[in-house]
Amino acid sequence: MTVHLISVGISLADFFSTATDEERWGGYITEAQKIEEFWDKDRLGLAPAASTRTEADLLHAAFALDAGVDLPRFNALSFLQTLADEVRPETWTTRRGLSAELDTILAHGLRRIVDTDLTVLLCSDTPKGRACGIWTAISLAGGDVGRVLYLDGIDVDTHLERPENGRIVVVNVPGLDATKDSEFHTSMKAVGHLGRLLIGHDDRPALIGAKEPVWFHLTGGYRATIPYLIAAAEWLRSLGHDAQAHVLPEKAEGTVPIPLRRLRPDWVHSELAGFDSRGLSDSRPEDGLLEGYAYELRGNGSALTSFGMGMRVFFNIAAGPESPL
Repeated sequence: MTVHLISVGISLADFFSTATDEERWGGYITEAQKIEEFWDKDRLGLAPAASTRTEADLLHAAFALDAGVDLPRFNALSFLQTLADEVRPETWTTRRGLSAELDTILAHGLRRIVDTDLTVLLCSDTPKGRACGIWTAISLAGGDVGRVLYLDGIDVDTHLERPENGRIVVVNVPGLDATKDSEFHTSMKAVGHLGRLLIGHDDRPALIGAKEPVWFHLTGGYRATIPYLIAAAEWLRSLGHDAQAHVLPEKAEGTVPIPLRRLRPDWVHSELAGFDSRGLSDSRPEDGLLEGYAYELRGNGSALTSFGMGMRVFFNIAAGPESPL
């Protein structure tokens, strides 16, 4: 059994809006006309026109952990399954180039996520980002909408018991499409909470087994997030798990593994223990082992970087007293 973690961008939206362009997509796509039509009409079902039904309503009714109680006269899961039957997303993994996220799975010899695996997709907190995340998941599920779960954000209070194998969990991550450092702080905290969710903490069971491989597929998604997800793979490996990271170079037939370091958890705890809830400290870590990576020096004190904010959550390090800085 394998856990797949895939960062999802919005490249699939480009395919949705130009699916009838045979020259661009390397030949005729049977459902191209329907794909374009439904994307232009209501973002493939995820921008409902009815004033009583919002995108959030639909995503919750179809894919949330407590899904099953639908809005009156509307079954969200059935609605999206009917749409999936029309556009046949299970065929999108049969040809290269439709999206980077699907290509990286195809390069591993998979046309869908097998029933023994668990998959987590990270999508950006935008309408296009959520649509691409959901429809990538449906494609990887072989067109079975019922295999998809959706988490609208992730924080310290998020609770998720491991779903049955073969399910695909889409996690909406605010700041994943960040354009400035403060937004990366937000997304890296979310990645840190995802790490705690995967390995378990306090009274919450782990989603992954002690020896279960975790593959980070980094070809898709936003390029600026790649270093942050490589770091998350390294932190997972540092905590004793079998984490691997892969990228698919352009025109390559197969993926290339990325070297990952192991950090000693005791070093990490020693270095990051003195920072307050804002990521500030009025002193400098004694050994300076993670300077420039997890924190930067600021006068006589120091401040956590985006990496450091994520690390502190990932390694479950409590914030220290408030710094006067």
